[in-house]
Amino acid sequence: MKKSNLFKYIFIIVIIILGIVTYSFYKKEKKESESAAAAAQETQETENVVRELRLAISQLDSINPIISHNKQVQQLSKVIFDSLVTLNENYTINYDLASEISKTDSLTYVVKLKDNAKWSDGTNVTAYDVRYTAELLKNINSVYSANIQHLIAIDIIDDQTLRLTLDAEVPFFEYNLTFPIMSSEYYKDIDFANSDKTNLPLGSGMFKIASYDSKIIKLEKNTEYWNTEKNTVLENIDINIYSTMGEVYNDFKNGNIDAIDTSQSSVSQYIGSIGFQSVEYDTRDYDYVAFNCSNTYLSSPKTRKALSYLIDKSNTVASCYGNSARVADFPLDYGNYLYQVGVIDNGYNNDAASNLLAEDGWTFRNNSWQKTNARKRYYSLSFALTINGDNALNETIANNLKQQWENSGIKVTIRKVNSERYRELLDSKTGYDAILVNMSTSFTPNINYYMGEGNNSNYTNDELNQILTEIKDITDQNILVEKYRRILEIYNEEKPFVSIARKKNMLVYNANLTGNIKPTAYDLYMYIDKWYRKNY
Repeated sequence: MKKSNLFKYIFIIVIIILGIVTYSFYKKEKKESESAAAAAQETQETENVVRELRLAISQLDSINPIISHNKQVQQLSKVIFDSLVTLNENYTINYDLASEISKTDSLTYVVKLKDNAKWSDGTNVTAYDVRYTAELLKNINSVYSANIQHLIAIDIIDDQTLRLTLDAEVPFFEYNLTFPIMSSEYYKDIDFANSDKTNLPLGSGMFKIASYDSKIIKLEKNTEYWNTEKNTVLENIDINIYSTMGEVYNDFKNGNIDAIDTSQSSVSQYIGSIGFQSVEYDTRDYDYVAFNCSNTYLSSPKTRKALSYLIDKSNTVASCYGNSARVADFPLDYGNYLYQVGVIDNGYNNDAASNLLAEDGWTFRNNSWQKTNARKRYYSLSFALTINGDNALNETIANNLKQQWENSGIKVTIRKVNSERYRELLDSKTGYDAILVNMSTSFTPNINYYMGEGNNSNYTNDELNQILTEIKDITDQNILVEKYRRILEIYNEEKPFVSIARKKNMLVYNANLTGNIKPTAYDLYMYIDKWYRKNY
């Protein structure tokens, strides 16, 4: 090889080596620069995060949820106290303090607790705590007492296991195990209802009570919290105490509260419309008309379905409820995973109603739907709608429905009774043709109250009864979805009742509050571990 070629190759190799070294230094410097920039950005973001949340309670009776009858306390308590089970945003069961629940027969359940669950003082949550809480609910007037009304025995198997025995079968009983658990050791040998400890309760949730006075309840992050998946950004929550909601609105408007729950459809008149955001969610308040299927005219599914078609529910909601409600389709349409959109056709449809009434033997003449009796005399399709006359909104709703039905040729009489008589009628299931019912729907998917034995419509259907019997023992969610689809189809065809409206609430929050803000009727603060406040 010639010397000139050798020097040329050596020169090329040196150039390549220098290039590689230079590129390596460049990549290193670039990576260090990017890391420094990312660290600076992270530092800036961390500095901008305020790890304190400011909430509010008005008309506080007790911060202890077992004693309190304040709805705001029941919501806030979910960040302080855990229950055996909790409900996800689509109202499916999620184990909380329980690790397993087995239904051994129709009246017996075995509950196994998580072995890492602790109270905020570091002591273990045990089966004795669950038994103690259930006994409390039996002996005091608590909003959770109804959850265990059929619970007659609690047997301790070991520190982490207990057996629950009922006196009657309760469909979807696990949904009743959402009551907050109290510490048996913390309240040992004291009068629970009258102890200072009751006002400074020990919890097992994400946050613990650090201090409590007449103006503010201070919560701090619970370092003993068992659920490490919920690593909340927040370190503290201040719950300001007010005498009235008016005071709450004023302090929210002044920027001293980060989020409030309100049912006021005209909330903007109290706090304005600038500087805050809001999220609507469905409440449990549900209104429907139950048709008495024992009534001669209303015993026919075709006539009942026609009556449903002749209601423009959007008109009813807009005219009677304002912005505080939406059109309802079914008792489970508050977000339960077993409710399926599109199965129920609840829209106004005059042609479909006319066809159904004609198929049922009714004839439209002289502006009304009529039939002839054995004497060939015409009689009109008519019925009385019973309402609670002590409820002004019910009268407004009834008048709206009456007008719509009469515009379509059906005569309706509004029958007003007082609250006591109204309750007697509902209890007896007699004495009315149709009745306007106001319900606070259960979180459980059990619909026996509406369509099962002893329902307000005096309705019965053999296929439906069979399904309601089957689903009590089904735990597979996919099978339950199929069964409930059939229930919805039966309801759509036979309409023993017609859903009218479901009320809405709003979680209103300041614009600087950030995170996964998705309130539900069960838990306003479901994703509070993802919330934080930015300091702009």
